[in-house]
Amino acid sequence: MAMTSPDVYPCTPVLLVDHRLPAIGCGLWLDRVLDVSRLERYLSALQPHHLDIVLDVAVAESHTRLEVVMAQCAVCDVAPWLYVICDNEQFEDDLARLARWCDDSDFSPAGMLVTPRAYLKSYQPDGDWPDGASPARVLAFARQLWPETPLGGGFPIYFTELNRCRPDPERIDFITHALSPIVHAADDGSVMETLESLPHLFKSARALAPEVPYRVTTTAIGAWTNPYGERLTANEGMARVTLSDNDPRQRGLFGAAWSTGVVARAAQGAVDALTLSSLGPPFDVAGDTPYPIFHVLRGLIRGGGRPLLVWPQAPDHVAAIGWQAPDGARDELWLANLSIEPVTLALHGVRVRGAALLDAHTPLEDVQWMDRLQPVSSPITLPAFGTVRLLLE
Repeated sequence: MAMTSPDVYPCTPVLLVDHRLPAIGCGLWLDRVLDVSRLERYLSALQPHHLDIVLDVAVAESHTRLEVVMAQCAVCDVAPWLYVICDNEQFEDDLARLARWCDDSDFSPAGMLVTPRAYLKSYQPDGDWPDGASPARVLAFARQLWPETPLGGGFPIYFTELNRCRPDPERIDFITHALSPIVHAADDGSVMETLESLPHLFKSARALAPEVPYRVTTTAIGAWTNPYGERLTANEGMARVTLSDNDPRQRGLFGAAWSTGVVARAAQGAVDALTLSSLGPPFDVAGDTPYPIFHVLRGLIRGGGRPLLVWPQAPDHVAAIGWQAPDGARDELWLANLSIEPVTLALHGVRVRGAALLDAHTPLEDVQWMDRLQPVSSPITLPAFGTVRLLLE
């Protein structure tokens, strides 16, 4: 890692003992392709803290697939959270059937969010809202069926929809929403710029329910549904388009760097749990071989719940996130270049035991690549959208 940039940014990590890295998990859509052996392999390799499972009760195979997923979660000691989509009118029948299945299967989710299907769309505050059951009414009924299960308020879509239909903070056990940076614009610059808005967004969401855990559910560059129109934007190639579930950057260094930026903002934004990408479509962590996002997630998941290391003076085009190890001797710092230009960093106040670089030359098929630390000296240059793991002493 040689210096190639005339600008060298001094990097001095600071420990924030009152802040913790959020628990990091992955998502899963039961109505998408489900490869059981692949799910087992990536659950075992990543060891996410939780799996946010989107279950549409209208899909006939949902219960059968859920049973398979539950078995894999149990084997890998991963907490399953259910994000249930039910009918607007027949929600009582839908949820009663699901509750009976849970009882028969001896399955207790770690938590649940129940959303009437109509509320997957966005509505203007002064416009016409859906007929049928409201989220509050569905929540009250779910509380009767699952009295011991944490039940959330919010939506498996975006903050705008949460803000327009706010849950009663006294009646929920957690608050949630998802993120996607390609709602309004999809060019590379605009996507990275959305990271700058996250501290304000997290603060606003936290203020809606300050006394309960704040869980950001499955988030990626892509969008899994379109709340603002009839359908998602088709994208069979490498185009950058708004509101598509097939964004090519999910498969590249850009997606890994952007996700590191989300974790860095969430850690300082009082987010308790964060779900990134999915094990299978639409925001997969791997194709024939793991994508760069897999390597970032595998590393950052390990820091969940640990005291936070930050770089307060980091420039806007660098994401920095780290944590204090339990023994205090192997702290970690992850740095991601959010720009297309190389960036050079000079570390101060710490010694680096070793580093692993995720860049265009990384052998992505090596699932343990970021564990293979190499000697490094400061300054360190990060290539375009590159991410480095630093083990400190």
